[in-house]
Amino acid sequence: MSASIPFRSPLTIPLTILAITALTACTADTNTGPEQSSGALLPRTSSTVEEPTSGPWSRVVSGETGPGSLYAIYVPRSWNGNLVTIAHGFRDVATPVDLRDQDGLCATREALGTQGYAVAYSSYSENGFAVKDGAQRTHQLRGLAQQHLPSSPNRNYLIGYSLGGGIVVSLAEQYHATYDGALTVCGMNGGSLVQTQFLGHVRALFDGYFPGALPGSAIGLNGAAVTPAQIQGAVLGAVFSDPLGTAKVAAIASTAQAPLEFSNQNQLFESLITAITFHARGVDNIVALAHGKTPFGNDKTLYAPGASPLLPPATLTPLLALANTTVPRFAIDPSAENYLAKYFTPSGTLRIPMVTVHNRWDPAVPARHESVLAEKVAAAGYATNLSQRLHPSYGHCVLPAGYVQQAFTDLATWVETGVKP
Repeated sequence: MSASIPFRSPLTIPLTILAITALTACTADTNTGPEQSSGALLPRTSSTVEEPTSGPWSRVVSGETGPGSLYAIYVPRSWNGNLVTIAHGFRDVATPVDLRDQDGLCATREALGTQGYAVAYSSYSENGFAVKDGAQRTHQLRGLAQQHLPSSPNRNYLIGYSLGGGIVVSLAEQYHATYDGALTVCGMNGGSLVQTQFLGHVRALFDGYFPGALPGSAIGLNGAAVTPAQIQGAVLGAVFSDPLGTAKVAAIASTAQAPLEFSNQNQLFESLITAITFHARGVDNIVALAHGKTPFGNDKTLYAPGASPLLPPATLTPLLALANTTVPRFAIDPSAENYLAKYFTPSGTLRIPMVTVHNRWDPAVPARHESVLAEKVAAAGYATNLSQRLHPSYGHCVLPAGYVQQAFTDLATWVETGVKP
């Protein structure tokens, strides 16, 4: 790929870029359930029970546990004796802590109900990069659900989406005697450091090539309010006002540190904007969780070509030399690094069956998380407990509902029969 690739002008780039906030946002749940009343999401301060007159559920219990964590438990009319606990993905700090449909959660829930599974999920106590809190609140649900089921579940399954995928991997590794099988969907399975350093490198490289185009830096926005539309405008404005702009974007994607995922030329721009937007949505929250310490480091990084460079050496080499000269440098604080490593880094000690599904080209949580997890699991000697699938599509958690449901069916069959799919 040369620097003269005929990229489209910013006015003709797909409008899906404008939908970046839909990566983890969602609409209100339109299915029967406790979170619905006249179309509004209601806070819960005490336990309530509904008994729907139709649909797969005989009882729907909602309530609050922990410091502001809401939960919902769905008990099917014909219970098969098994419980599925679901962990949701990243949510912006400023949005309400609520029970919402996200990443197809409700479609999965309803499909599970028709098969006789009980389902439980939590809002967590807080939004943001809530890996620690999310694991605690998700793990609580099994005990809460048992209070409302006819008996203790025969089998306990986990499903995690995006950031919740990382939560599920951590729970599966820590509590293998509690859970029988796990499914992750577009999961942050390689760990928090893999995710935060990837996004930090994308932002740092962009700042090196296009200084001053965006507020803040790779280590924080310092409270600056910036919308996805503003990020899109700033990024595209900087790129297309620079004669070498498209080549610089290709150079970013060519590095080993920030290998943007895309399947066509327009998606390269979309992936750049998505990664920068995802970084902007979470970096200040991560800094706060790390007690104000720097959560990203590139002070010792030599930006170099990755496995699949997009530009010929004659073009890429001087652009990477420019990046290594101009990229802002930061040293990760040891305490912030320890926090991210603890919450969480996969150990690879996967003693229960796990199926993972991921978009092949995921602009927000790259599919290389799957290879990192696979390497850890293989090194620990548990490769036979991991089955991974890449769907040949672009997007973050943009997977057909039937694809996810089939993956869970395959997981359950694996657990029941001992035969790996």
